[in-house]
Parts: sequence; structure tokens; C-alpha cells
Amino acid sequence: MTLEQSSPDMRQRILDESARLFSENSIASTSMRQIAKECGIQAGSLYYHFKSKDEIVAEVLELGIELIANAVKAELEQLGKDVGFSDRFHAAIRAHLNAFFLHRHYTATHIREFKQAPLGARTKNIKTRDAYEQLWADLFAQGVREGVVATDVDLRFARLLLLSSMNWALEWFKPKGQRSFDELGTTIVRIFLNGCSARTDE
Repeated sequence: MTLEQSSPDMRQRILDESARLFSENSIASTSMRQIAKECGIQAGSLYYHFKSKDEIVAEVLELGIELIANAVKAELEQLGKDVGFSDRFHAAIRAHLNAFFLHRHYTATHIREFKQAPLGARTKNIKTRDAYEQLWADLFAQGVREGVVATDVDLRFARLLLLSSMNWALEWFKPKGQRSFDELGTTIVRIFLNGCSARTDE
């Protein structure tokens, strides 16, 4: 094994190529031999970095949530806790969408392949998924406290509906630059906070 094959950079390349193959071909259809070929190494060299394909799958799934969560947390921390719900909500949506598309192979694997992943990989990922959903639960709770979100709204339902709509935008939204992400984020905020009804003066 060469120094390049055993370097941390190679480990990251294995994850990147695996995520791409999983998102394009599915986890079940991707072999360790294929991953090694895309990385330009022998199949046996993969085991220097990962004990098994399941271990690769588990880490790809973990990154599929972790990369998004870190981006949203960073955006909210930059705003600070004194900022109102509407601004924090918009910022969190924008950060989620930007990170989701930036790391599209990881995130696509997560939303398309999670249920097909080995049980051990899914189980390991539950804690990270729950923590990210809690971040949004806390954000919605702030909206209720500030009187922006109605008290009779099922917050769990609203949270899952929001995350699902943003995640599956990966299948149909074609970004054309930062402005396009902002426009999508603004539209999502308007629909969730004001609906699609035409505004009328009372």
C-alpha cells in the first residue's frame, strides 16, 4: 500500500466516491470493488480505512445529516439568540438548502437510501437525525412563544412536512446560483408562515 493510499485524504475520497455511487446506483448495487476502482486503489486497500461496506454506509449516512446540521447551527449561532423567529426561520431554511445541495451525494444517499441501508447503519444514525429534528422543534417552539406560529398547529407535523419538502427539492429544483436558493427559501417561508392564499385587505 502506498502512502497516498493510506492517507487521510484517501479516506475522505473513499467516502466521497461511495456517496456518489450510493446516490447514483443505490447502496445494494454498489460493491467494494467498484468503490476501490473509482478511488484508483485495490479493493483490499479499502479495508485499511474501513472494516466493511456497512461501516462506509454508516459514515456516509451520518455525514448526510451532520453536514446539514452543522451548517444550520453555524447560521443560527451567527445570528444570535436575540434575533426573532421569522429571521431565524428564514436563515435556517436557507442554510439547510445550501448545504443540502452542496453535499448532494451525501444528502441524496440519506433521503433515497436510508430505509434500504443495513439496520446497524440506520440505528447508528438515529441519534444524529433526532438531534437535528430537535433543532427545528426548538425553532418552531420559539415561533409559538413569539406568537408567529399558531398554538393549535401540530408542531411535529409541521416540522416533518417542512423538512420533507426541503429534502425532496433535491429531485426537482435546479439551482442557478445563490439568488435561486434565496428565492426558494423565501417561497418556503411564505408558504409555511402565510400560506398560498391571495392577500386581501380587511
